[in-house]
Amino acid sequence: MCRLVATLLLACLAGCALSAPPAGEWLDGRKSAGTELAPDLAELDRLAGEALAASEQRPDDVELELAASKALFQAADLRFQSGCLAALDALPDATLEQVLRADERIADALRTEILSQATAGLAAAERAAGARPNDVAAALLRGQHLALIAWANGPARSLFAGLGPKLVAAIDAAVAADPTFDHGAPLRLQGRFRSQAPRPFGDLKLARPSLARACELAPIAVNRLFHGDALWAAGEHDAARAEWQAASTADGDDSTRASNASLQELARRRLAALARSAAVR
Repeated sequence: MCRLVATLLLACLAGCALSAPPAGEWLDGRKSAGTELAPDLAELDRLAGEALAASEQRPDDVELELAASKALFQAADLRFQSGCLAALDALPDATLEQVLRADERIADALRTEILSQATAGLAAAERAAGARPNDVAAALLRGQHLALIAWANGPARSLFAGLGPKLVAAIDAAVAADPTFDHGAPLRLQGRFRSQAPRPFGDLKLARPSLARACELAPIAVNRLFHGDALWAAGEHDAARAEWQAASTADGDDSTRASNASLQELARRRLAALARSAAVR
């Protein structure tokens, strides 16, 4: 009987991936759940709204689709990173495990906004990919938005909605097209997903060299932060600490500059948690 109930539950999850309101609800100048967390978010939303409107007026213009998708991802990512920090602000004595899993505590209202923007961004990226099947930017943006959608849905819904294979295909396409694109962003996405994903997609043996190569290409904060997380998961704690220390002061690039201060602070939160743990011992 229990097995039957479990099977029915999984069947329900397979058909009920989360949906969210249209992204325009967060891009029309109204206050969102994220504006109190990130001072620059209102401007990012404005730019994303303009880019999305332009792409909708000229749906055959691939460059406009790519610009809209990128702007939507940047706005969603800033919500995500600042949401992690807000969650940790409520846990001043957070353990390192809690810091590393801060995304699980992001407020539901913010999660909904992220899902809205990622859904719209994915649609724009897929239109671009349809016109340019081998375009690295389109593949990368598909992967980035799918990663946020999978996070918003959680592991069970994502698994049974088939998001895993779609995300892997998008990542692999971006890496195959140009792993060095946008300061190693395809490698960063590959390494981050493989180091964080549950079975059957998690693969630290693939994640670590991908992130190490991304850091070689561009030692920016996001690359070093994610590399440190993968090293910690692999048990290389001294190396992880060194990467987090570097990430805490590293610069960002054009694609990550809006969220770079949050990424630096997330690195510092990891180091602070390590220091608290050492003091207890």
